[in-house]
Amino acid sequence: MEEIEYRPQRGVGVPTLIRACVTGAVAVGLLSLGVQFRAAFYLAAFPAVIAIPSFAAYASSRRLRTRLTAEGIESRRLRTWFIPWAQIRDTEVVSRVTVTDVPVMGNRASGRYGSRSGAATRKEATIRVQQASGRWRELAMPAVWGNAPDPDFTSKARAIEDRWRAATGQAHVN
Repeated sequence: MEEIEYRPQRGVGVPTLIRACVTGAVAVGLLSLGVQFRAAFYLAAFPAVIAIPSFAAYASSRRLRTRLTAEGIESRRLRTWFIPWAQIRDTEVVSRVTVTDVPVMGNRASGRYGSRSGAATRKEATIRVQQASGRWRELAMPAVWGNAPDPDFTSKARAIEDRWRAATGQAHVN
């Protein structure tokens, strides 16, 4: 059985990277003015507070990966964890409802602070697996994001379920 690896689509994280670069450039510009104006050092802290977590968020979104091996599923976010096929009880697709027509500013429910709508970076659908202990684990990928829809998401979800059923000897149930 060959390994299959799922990674983020190209558009995931680009708005975050742009925000990080712009605010980082503003912070550097204010720091360079700090030679003449002492207050510029303090003003540079505000864009730096936005730039540093934005770079971290971009870096963590690029680390996302799910790999299907002959032994089980390996999923990586900030850390990597592995679930053997025999320890998986069930799989399901989790869809999240997003409200994109209602303007929201700074609402946690919108999925992104300072956004007019949460559609830009909000995860809309993912796959999760239930372990033998009953605990559900959400896989890092594949995922459908507001700014990077995945047209093959359904086939990827089916491939994960088919691999699990084949590895455990279960018949496919519709």
